[in-house]
Amino acid sequence: MTTLGAIVLCGGKGMRLRPLTEDLPKPLVPIRGRPIIDYIVDHLTASGITNITLAGGYRVDKLSSHFKDSNVQVVDTGDCDIARRIEKVDYGADEYLILYGDTLSNVDLTALEAHHRHNNRLATVTVWPMTSPFGLFEIENQRALSYVEKPTLAFWINIGYFILTRGALQTLASSRSFEDFIASLVNEQQLGTYQHHGLHVTVNTRAELDDAETALEDWGL
Repeated sequence: MTTLGAIVLCGGKGMRLRPLTEDLPKPLVPIRGRPIIDYIVDHLTASGITNITLAGGYRVDKLSSHFKDSNVQVVDTGDCDIARRIEKVDYGADEYLILYGDTLSNVDLTALEAHHRHNNRLATVTVWPMTSPFGLFEIENQRALSYVEKPTLAFWINIGYFILTRGALQTLASSRSFEDFIASLVNEQQLGTYQHHGLHVTVNTRAELDDAETALEDWGL
């Protein structure tokens, strides 16, 4: 039986959330009175994942202070690409769940892990249906044929919650960036997908922070 650890990517500067992030890393920005990262850690531990490392960068000292009395490990990975952040974490687990420190989702982690094992690929990424923020028209000869308000599109977005095997970590080490790493896995047909239809909010802007407040309230969190 493999041991699944978690690396939470917490190194960004959160520029679009200023002034909230002028002296605070984005994962510590509060939603409904609690830091974003606390929701994430609670979700991981409730799913039985206790080997948790935060790959910090900007104001990593604040993260270290926040978790000083817990079993959560905080590592200063500096200012670098995601691929290099992951490499700087001491691999004490057989496989790793990689997730973003500004994204809240109620992904069923047990089901995700089972799906990953069943597909037997180097990595699995969790995806969520993409919804257009706009109303869309179909047009012919300058005449509107149809209109749909904010439809769900035939695309899926990456929401993190990657499971990486040791083989995937080796591919990561030879990749120039995390984007190149994902592209390599796709080209090698070694990236599986797990479709999530539940809660998903990413907090990059003040508007998204407001959306997150509403979403968590709707989900009773």
